[in-house]
Amino acid sequence: MRKLIWTGVVLCGLLGGCASTPERTEEPAPTQPEFQPGESPKNTTSEEGKAPIQQLVIGQQLAPKDSVNIEGFRAFRDVMDVSVTHGGGCKEHTYTLAWDGEFQGGTDGTPVANLVLVHDGNEDRCKAIVMATPRFDLKPISQRFREKYGKATGAVDLALEGQPTVRYEF
Repeated sequence: MRKLIWTGVVLCGLLGGCASTPERTEEPAPTQPEFQPGESPKNTTSEEGKAPIQQLVIGQQLAPKDSVNIEGFRAFRDVMDVSVTHGGGCKEHTYTLAWDGEFQGGTDGTPVANLVLVHDGNEDRCKAIVMATPRFDLKPISQRFREKYGKATGAVDLALEGQPTVRYEF
């Protein structure tokens, strides 16, 4: 009987307490401000809580600057959202989306725009994992499509390195 009671006491302690055990109150640990997707440290956001829409850089050959993990991206209407993670947390980070201005032939005949995302961490040496969702204007791609193919509507596959293509329809 003694062994059974002792086992019950041990299990009660492991499971977070028993009804007869007084509740312990602990002060919550201080937390650092969290950054929501679409925000960067010290980054201003639009009224809807999303990052401002940035212009697409066309015709410049931009090389990657600081490392960034592209978690995924989507095109909705004329805006591309790119979900990224990277180290940092102490300085403002900037993102640039570049396109050479040319369409490549896709496997199904849909033109492909090869895009490059450039991340500048401004020498941020902090080690927090930052999540952000920079947004970019896709209208220059649809305008170039209209000029090249003479069609008012169409579709272009958007390609970012290491990611499956995403269809942009306009």
